[in-house]
Amino acid sequence: MFSLVPPSTDVSGMTFRYDPDRYGPSQFDDDMCLKPPPLLWLAVIYLARAVVLPIGIGIGHVAGVNETAFGSLRSLWSVEALVPALMALPVLYALFRRTPGASRATRWFWRHGRILLALSAGLDVALSVLQLATFQPGDRAVIALGGALVDLYLLAYILIARRVRDTLSDFPPPRRA
Repeated sequence: MFSLVPPSTDVSGMTFRYDPDRYGPSQFDDDMCLKPPPLLWLAVIYLARAVVLPIGIGIGHVAGVNETAFGSLRSLWSVEALVPALMALPVLYALFRRTPGASRATRWFWRHGRILLALSAGLDVALSVLQLATFQPGDRAVIALGGALVDLYLLAYILIARRVRDTLSDFPPPRRA
């Protein structure tokens, strides 16, 4: 994979694709990898919402949450959002499975996370704009416009933020047998 930043080695012999001195010790996890920032977690969950929302509703139903709350959440779900969600879902999986014992597929999802998330956000923007073009003025148009603005912000964050690039280039090395 092409990278603008050449790998560097610190005093401990660890190889980084970014400057580790840019981040404080609290920014690293137990495996000496950059922790994903909270906004990256929110971005991935938001982009995977067409899959995460029904799971959350199911958990809430088992927990005894009021049905009126589910009614408002169900209106936020759409079939069209499944395609962008399916692009973001592997990155969400990799967020939870980011360990030295992770599979090659998980590492591949993580390494290509920016591309997958950018494609997901871009497709989500396109779907929101398409919805705006077909809606009559009203509440649903406001929701579609708000969704498009959130998607545009997340797309810019994923593509521009150095912390996202550095985090998605960092994965714990595999365990040696």
